Amino acid sequence: MKTYKVTYTGNASRFKNLNEEVNATSERAAVAAVYAELMDSNYFPQEDRSIKDCDGHIIASPTDDSIEYDGGYFVAE
Repeated sequence: MKTYKVTYTGNASRFKNLNEEVNATSERAAVAAVYAELMDSNYFPQEDRSIKDCDGHIIASPTDDSIEYDGGYFVAE
């Protein structure tokens, strides 16, 4: 496991100062853990490893390390 810093790069003012440290096995796992905690009702992982929002839109493809939200992304470094 490695420690990652998850931040948000988009327009949602409630996440502008997001700076969460999380232990995870990959950047994707770190982003998913933080996003699932913050946006539980908008996080639906699929069997093919993609992630959909509550409207059924894909917000992360199976190979993405980030999750799209409101004109930006949750990313880990």
